[in-house]
This record gives sequence, C-alpha cells and structure tokens, in this order.
Amino acid sequence: MSYKTIRFERTKLFEQVWEKPMTTLAAEYGLSDVGLCKICKRLSIPLPPQGYHLSAHKGQRPSLPPVKNGETVYTAHIYKPEKLSVYEPPQLVEIPEITFEELPENKIRVPETLSSPHPLIAEAKSQLKQAKQGRYGRLTRFWSRSEYISVFPESLDRALRLMNTLFKALTKRNSPFSIDEEKHVIVMKILDEQFCLRLEERSRQVLHIATATERKEAKRTYAPIPTYKFVSTSEFAFLIIRCYSSDKILKDDKRGRLEEKLNDLIILLIKMALQIKDERIRRQREEQARRDLEEKRLEMENMIRKEKKRVEVLREQCASWYESQRLRDFIQAARDSHPDIEPESRFAKWLDWASLQADRMDPLKEGPISILDYEH
Repeated sequence: MSYKTIRFERTKLFEQVWEKPMTTLAAEYGLSDVGLCKICKRLSIPLPPQGYHLSAHKGQRPSLPPVKNGETVYTAHIYKPEKLSVYEPPQLVEIPEITFEELPENKIRVPETLSSPHPLIAEAKSQLKQAKQGRYGRLTRFWSRSEYISVFPESLDRALRLMNTLFKALTKRNSPFSIDEEKHVIVMKILDEQFCLRLEERSRQVLHIATATERKEAKRTYAPIPTYKFVSTSEFAFLIIRCYSSDKILKDDKRGRLEEKLNDLIILLIKMALQIKDERIRRQREEQARRDLEEKRLEMENMIRKEKKRVEVLREQCASWYESQRLRDFIQAARDSHPDIEPESRFAKWLDWASLQADRMDPLKEGPISILDYEH
C-alpha cells in the first residue's frame, strides 16, 4: 500500500489539459480520466471538445475564465491498494474522504460550551458527574456506558465537549458508532472498518503528603497511607483499543490540542482502514498462494502415485513374460525328450495344457479363460 499527494494548480493544469489528451494526462498523474475531469470541474477549467487533439483546430483554445469560487489549488490524495494477484495490477484510487477533511470549510471546531449534547454524551455526563476517582485519579464508574471517557474531574467538561463534537462530525459523515459496554469503548466504522476508540487523560505521579484526617484514619484502621498520588495533566489522547493492547494514535502535544486535530483523527482512521483492507487482501493472496501450492503438491503426488503404479505393472508384465518364456522352453524340452508322442496320450494333453498356461502368463498374448480367473 502506498499514498501520494498531488497538488493541482489551476493555471498549470489548464495548460496541460489543452496540450495533452485527457487519457494521457490522467495516466501521468496516476488518475482515471473521470477523476481528472472532476478536478478540472472543481477548479472551473474548461475542457477541450471531443477529438480536439486530433483535429486541425488543435491550438485554438479559449482563455482561462475567471475563477468563480476563489479556489485556484486542489490537493488530491492518491492511494495504491494491495494488488489482488500478479495477474491483476492494482488500480490507483483517489481518496476523496481525505480531501474532504482537509478543506477549510470542513474544519471541525469544538465550541467553548457544551450545547445540544448527543444522547450518548448526555448519558455520559449524568454518569460521570456521580463517578468517583479511581486508583489513577481518573473518574471511574464500573459497568457504566461512559467508560470510554477516562479523565480527571476538572477535565470532564472539556472531554464532553470534545466527544460531543466528534459524535456530531461522525453523524454528519454518515459514519456509524455505538458503545461497547464490555470493552468500555466507542465502536465506530470508517470505510466499513471497525475501530474501538477511547479518550483518556494522562496522569502524573507526585509525592503524597498525608493530611491530618488521613493520619487519624490510619491510626484507627491501620490502613497504609499511600506514598504517591496521581494528578491531572490536562493532556488528552485518543487510544485505539485492540484485543490485548492499546495504541495512542493522537494526543495533545506541542503541535496543538485535540480540539484542533479532529479532522486529523478522521484522516488517520481512514488511512488505518485502508491499511486494514490491504492487510486483508495480502492475507487472502497468501492464503490463495498456499492453497494453490497445496493443490499442486497433491496433484504431483497423485501423478507420482499413478506413475509408480504403471511402472509396477510394467515390471509385473515383464516378469510374467520372462516366466512364460521359461515355461515355453521347459515345455519344448519336455517335448524333445519324448520323440514319439501319441496324440491322445496323457503326455500330449499335458503339453497342450501347459502351452495354454504359458499363453495365460504372456502379457503380449490374449490367453484362454482359466478356472483360476474365478478365484477371489
């Protein structure tokens, strides 16, 4: 799998479109001619009529009209998927979803206050307001539907606003999401691929100074006073939760807070979805190669088995032929030892019978039927 980003400048693309056939130019960019036509339409670039590059009127082109929407540059993201087989080269695909997220008018903005919360956010707010701080200082309410938000009490309002904005953005993009109550995550689908997401605040461990109340309680119950405690850092991160692990995919850092990166989050999930699809295709291709190899192995074993059987039959026929020749030599020697043989004598009948047996043994002759043929 590979990505590339192409930046189209309106003036330059106009010159190229009228200089080269659309099919040729699209192939140079790694796009389909339909995809390139859409980009020209977005940048208000007039296209040459059909057959222009073959006609005598080549070179007679209109001037570039003034831009209508103020857009003079278009950035396209091209994705080269994993090839299905050596016989089917992959087709380059533009990823309009990434382009959509990068447009200024589609910038996701988190409001300063929580207004018209999504039903899941309203439910999470109600539950987390009643939750207590857990071992690491974050709000915890076991077996609740709000465990996909793991932050300190003072950061709850920010977390709710952040997730509420994300939910509304996913709804606008027709990306379904739901709560997995067992894993305590939000399950969302991007390009038909499923991701388990959680918002978590990083905690910091500091030395704990016991209060008078804690010392008094420790004397009464003999409970140990903790040496350290965990405090808020106000540093949020989105985690992808897998079966036995989790990965931070986006967090607050020097480049900005998560409020400014929700579009980046969706772009990242789109790329991960494409990677998952490629890995699936790669596994299917490897599995198909393994099956093909197994079929060839079984076919070869079958051919070897049949060939061995033919060789075995050949050897048996050769041995039978030699045996029939030896038997005929013996019969001739017996005949030579009795120069005068009565036609109806027992010896004459034996010679006829023995000759028939020699013919039965000879694979080159069609021998007579014998009572031995009926033996099972």
